Amino acid sequence: MYSTHALRTNTATRSVATHARHALGILLLGAGLWASQGVARAATASTVVEAVQLPAWVERNGQRRPAEPGVLLRDNDKAITAGHSRMLLRMADRSVIKLGEQTEFHIEAVTLRQPQAAGPSELSATLRLVTGVFRYATDYASKALGNKRELNLKMATATVGIRGTDFWSMTDAAHDAVCMFEGKVEVVRDAKPGIMLDKPGAFWAVFTGEPEKPAGQATPDQLAKFINQAEMQPGQGILLQGGRWRTVAGLMPSGVQANALRASLQTAGYPADVVAKDGKFEVRINQLATREDAEAVLKQLQANTALGVTDGRVALATR
Repeated sequence: MYSTHALRTNTATRSVATHARHALGILLLGAGLWASQGVARAATASTVVEAVQLPAWVERNGQRRPAEPGVLLRDNDKAITAGHSRMLLRMADRSVIKLGEQTEFHIEAVTLRQPQAAGPSELSATLRLVTGVFRYATDYASKALGNKRELNLKMATATVGIRGTDFWSMTDAAHDAVCMFEGKVEVVRDAKPGIMLDKPGAFWAVFTGEPEKPAGQATPDQLAKFINQAEMQPGQGILLQGGRWRTVAGLMPSGVQANALRASLQTAGYPADVVAKDGKFEVRINQLATREDAEAVLKQLQANTALGVTDGRVALATR
């Protein structure tokens, strides 16, 4: 677990991780509930899935589908990652949310206001980290444009007030924790006075069944660990919009067999498609960033014997 004892303040370092590139466009969503996006909401306050390290899901009204770049999240939607997975979300003001493995994140409400057509925006949001790892960072362009934000992140025992910053947090059955990289946040618990974290490396945690301790300072090793927990891992199954590699899970003799495999993959958190090819039906996962990412996904599928993927291959998509 992470120590909250105060250490030398000169050990604090600022975050060095860079944001993933902005999505190039928005993919069309599937049928049913996922096809009913409100146009006005999508244009103003939607959060877009920008990158995914598979497998992962998005959930609406209890209905899950595999996460993939370009999917829009609206109020009450959830983003969920499996073990060894990650997800990167881009909010309407260009700020970034990064989710680590085994994370469940809930968007309760988001509102975007722009008082003047050519002026800065004002984003307000209520978010909930049900379990797992969360990192929030304001985009440089958003800062330059003067965009403002007022966000609250709820955790198991505390709420973090965000006013424009770069910070990490996590929650699980054992504890809640928050670490500041840049800017400031306020941690509020019940009716107690708020705890302000406003120095690089400032760290606060509360453990289940233990008395609360004062905020302290994270060590450089802890800072590096916190940052890595939410960063994409190159070559480990990353999807990006415009990614040109694909994993082919199977070439089936009938559409019924192909659709059955596609359904199994989608349930497992892989956004599979079916394409007719040479009189057969190919089941594939598109938009993988590199050959290594495509090969990693193929290995994941083959390792999950319940999916029945015994062969498969990787391929470079043609334009």
